[in-house]
Amino acid sequence: PPAPFQTPPPTPSASPSPSPTPTFSCPPGQVGFILTLTTDNYPRETRWVLKQGNRWSTATRIATTLYGSYTNWQTTYIETQCIEENEVFYFQILDKERDGICCDYGLGTYSLALNGQEPFHTGGVFGYKERTRFNAISSYNNMNTFIIEVETEPKGGNIDSASEDYDEEDSTSEDEEDSTGEDEEDSTSDGEEDSTSDDEEEES
Repeated sequence: PPAPFQTPPPTPSASPSPSPTPTFSCPPGQVGFILTLTTDNYPRETRWVLKQGNRWSTATRIATTLYGSYTNWQTTYIETQCIEENEVFYFQILDKERDGICCDYGLGTYSLALNGQEPFHTGGVFGYKERTRFNAISSYNNMNTFIIEVETEPKGGNIDSASEDYDEEDSTSEDEEDSTGEDEEDSTSDGEEDSTSDDEEEES
């Protein structure tokens, strides 16, 4: 990747020891979603999005991070979120430089779990993004019966269109468009008022 945000350390010779899956309480009708993320040598290049809904393009964003949120290399972060039970969710992780979090520049990895159980998905080797679709169930005793869908974008690939990735970028452009539109409306209305008053003065 290009010049990093910080000088990368030597690549470790072994993967970090996995952290125990944490447990926490959620209100009735919700389950605990747990993300365990171990960064690579360029942690600022990693971000993720959690959405609820049957289709990624129309699902509602529940939680997200921005590029630069993680600053420590080869460090394990644990993120928790209470989510609606028996609903469909998408988790998507992204790497800004399109080389995943393993294994070219450090041994990064991530795992997803529900209600303090064993992870139902573990990843880290992808290109720009990896997306996991899952049902938020309170218990999955037999992993063979717990069905999930994972889309992994290989390096140089693309698993969806740019139009579906609009919410993966910063909202600055959207805010600028909104403010520009308001300014245009204000200037138009002012101009119309001025021309109307000028016409009235000429007629009198």
